[in-house]
Amino acid sequence: MRSWIRIGMLASPACLMVLLAPSPASSAESAKPDFRQQEADAAVEPLVPKVPATEEERKKADALSWYMTGRLLETRADQRRAFQAYQKSLALDPDLLDTYRALVPLSFRLNLIEDAVRYAQRAVELDPNDVEMLQQLATHLANKQEFPEAIKYLEQAANSERLEKKSPAYILLMRSLGILYSVLGDKEKAADAYSAVFVGLRDHAEYGLDFRTRRALLSDQQTTFERIGEVLLDGGKVALAGEAFDLAEKSGRVSEGNLYFHRARVQLLSDKPDAALEQLQTYLDGQRQSKGRAAYELLAEILKKLGRESELLDRLKTLADKDARNKLLQYFYAEKLAEAMNLEEAKAVYERSLAGAGDAQGYLGLASVLRQLKQPNELIDALGAALSRVSPESAQQQEAELRAAAGDKSLLASLFDAGRAQATAEPSTLTFEEAYILGKLASEGEEVDVSAEFFRKALPLAKERKFLIYGELAEIYQDAGRHADASAVYEEALKEPSLAERRPDLLMALAQSREMGGETDAAIKAIEEALKIVPGNPQLRFREAWIYYHAHRWDEAIPKFESIVADHPEFRENPLLKSVIRACQYSISNIYVQKGDMARGEKILEVILAEEPNDPSVNNDLGYLYADQGKNLEQAESMIRKAVTAEPDNAAYLDSLGWVLFKQGKAAEALPYLEKSIEKSTGAGDATLQDHLGDCLLALGRVQDAVAAWEKALADARKQRFPDQKLIDSLEAKLKEHAKK
Repeated sequence: MRSWIRIGMLASPACLMVLLAPSPASSAESAKPDFRQQEADAAVEPLVPKVPATEEERKKADALSWYMTGRLLETRADQRRAFQAYQKSLALDPDLLDTYRALVPLSFRLNLIEDAVRYAQRAVELDPNDVEMLQQLATHLANKQEFPEAIKYLEQAANSERLEKKSPAYILLMRSLGILYSVLGDKEKAADAYSAVFVGLRDHAEYGLDFRTRRALLSDQQTTFERIGEVLLDGGKVALAGEAFDLAEKSGRVSEGNLYFHRARVQLLSDKPDAALEQLQTYLDGQRQSKGRAAYELLAEILKKLGRESELLDRLKTLADKDARNKLLQYFYAEKLAEAMNLEEAKAVYERSLAGAGDAQGYLGLASVLRQLKQPNELIDALGAALSRVSPESAQQQEAELRAAAGDKSLLASLFDAGRAQATAEPSTLTFEEAYILGKLASEGEEVDVSAEFFRKALPLAKERKFLIYGELAEIYQDAGRHADASAVYEEALKEPSLAERRPDLLMALAQSREMGGETDAAIKAIEEALKIVPGNPQLRFREAWIYYHAHRWDEAIPKFESIVADHPEFRENPLLKSVIRACQYSISNIYVQKGDMARGEKILEVILAEEPNDPSVNNDLGYLYADQGKNLEQAESMIRKAVTAEPDNAAYLDSLGWVLFKQGKAAEALPYLEKSIEKSTGAGDATLQDHLGDCLLALGRVQDAVAAWEKALADARKQRFPDQKLIDSLEAKLKEHAKK
């Protein structure tokens, strides 16, 4: 009888025990393994390889076995165990590409997003031409709005030798690239990508685009022929854009008015300004508003090209008189009047347009005119009205107007006087918005007490916005280094009955303010009170640990940070919690560095780097540690450059880059980065920045400049709450050696 052994049986430990149990026969011969299928078969000897498998080969075989186990478990919908099997596979063979390809989609399904990204990045390192994996990475990064990184992977996919350029897959990939380039404002590259999409749609048979794919593309607002034409035109591909607009007209998916506007642009860029004006005038005469302000800007551009700029105001007046309800047109006309210093006329246009239902844009335009006319009472009213109607679109304009007003000291003084007069009038005419604006203006002008005065005037008018005002008031004191005053504000807020629900937030803010003022015990008391209200809250626990950290009570800080990390293994799935855990890890690392245990500090950062290889903070921090010790310098430079690319104005990152270059003997290359780091610095850690600059200047032979930098560093180091004696001693030694040279 045949003795068949099924593969499934081998997975059972009980079966294995039976199969391997010794035979009851007593002879030595019967104890030998018998591999015959039937009794009459010739004896079969086990195969003994002539060259035994190496340990590495056995590991690879085992890795493949675990990979196959993972695949089997996935077919049984046992995703967690499949994930574990794949991890065991990688532990044995970190270069098994199939395992990474299986792990990426599985990790996404299990919501292990960071793991999925890490595995995908490793997969494309092993196979740089894996188009599907590159696109998965790009999609994830684009969803996180990490557009430059997403573009990098899409570009790599587009250049893959496996991707057929005349294929639907290539066209869809170029669509994604074009959209991302547009988001980043790279008009030329966006136009290049959209060119491929347009040609693919135009010559669809050649590219294998079926009807369904074409319909999907042309139904997408990002890839209609009109949108494609706009992008091509912005990128200077005028002829191709003209073709796109022609196809847009044939498709019936573009309005007649928009066609006139687009063709006016095409004619202007084709150096035919007369034809452009004719097309645009047809758009304008129809009192169309679909292109908003862009149509009036185009009019100004065409007239300038024709040398007829003097006609602009008259043409705008004619249009504005005929279309009084077109606010964008009225605002543009008023703006041009103001530029021509026809301020009273501009004021009248704004006021007529704002009658009834005004908006932030109009009130801010009016405020600009009133500021130039130096009419403080009306200016306060306009700024207050703008604030009550502010929108994300107008926020930048508002900030610019406030900065302009704050820069005029005489106007600022008259605004404060006017605000005080309105506040003391019977009845008071000062609104919450106006008091708030005056407080912000004073803060912008660095007049701390005046700012506090108007924020306090805003408090009784604030209603549900008292938490905001108390926060603003405390912040201006903190920015001025007046931490006791800031603490007093938070203590006052804690007595406000309407803010009872915000008590934990106020206590946390009070704790920080007290610690910044050197009141560590009082700070701990405040945070402990907050934790009684919200026990176990990770943010409050972090603030508690931070207080010990900031007070240099390292041995008390470490266990508190570590307990937060240990208590929240689910941190990867919660963005807010993740930021708290990362802050804990960075803090623990820095404590060990401060205590002189560089190895433990590095190890923590290396773990973070393995999990988040593109994170700027860990690349900088670990790179700096390497550089400061003079080791792994090329790797450190690469890591720090990644951080600087992500945040080019970050003072700490710039200092790190300068320092690692200096450590490599590249003082001339290092100097601009060290100088820029000081320029961008907000004050914290200036002693170290100046010390590095001094060392670099000395290496370049600029001894006196080096001495000046070290003197600044020493002055800063001595005034710190916890002076770094090692740094002070080093600076004093350098000055003693070089000050008289």
